[in-house]
Amino acid sequence: MTAPGVAVPPGNKFVAETVPHVQLSVHSCLEALGISLLSDWDVLCFLYRRQVSLLGTRQIARLIGYENAVVRSALDRLRREKLVKRSRAVQGVRLYRILASTDAGCRRCLKELVILSEGRAGRLLLTRQLKTVRLEPS
Repeated sequence: MTAPGVAVPPGNKFVAETVPHVQLSVHSCLEALGISLLSDWDVLCFLYRRQVSLLGTRQIARLIGYENAVVRSALDRLRREKLVKRSRAVQGVRLYRILASTDAGCRRCLKELVILSEGRAGRLLLTRQLKTVRLEPS
């Protein structure tokens, strides 16, 4: 993904944010997946890394550091985008799994964004591209 003429020292991780076309690629991948909120990305990434999870919303929220309501909303949006499927609740627990998209481009985007988010520079780039959720005081 490097631009022509950009040298990457051996052994160093490439800083994605220094190349404008990488930022555009990240933006277009997020749009293709229907992801605009950082909380949605964090929940999707959590589930992607596990492929199948037997957890309740509270457990997911506790593990990734979000409020229950934020995770519940994120899961609803991910279901509407057909990125995640969930089972019926049994004793407050659901089976969540990532759906295999029939669109090869979407599958590629998801995989590349997950890999990108594993490094600090990629995580910062994603954080700048996505909006954060502000909870209303109750």
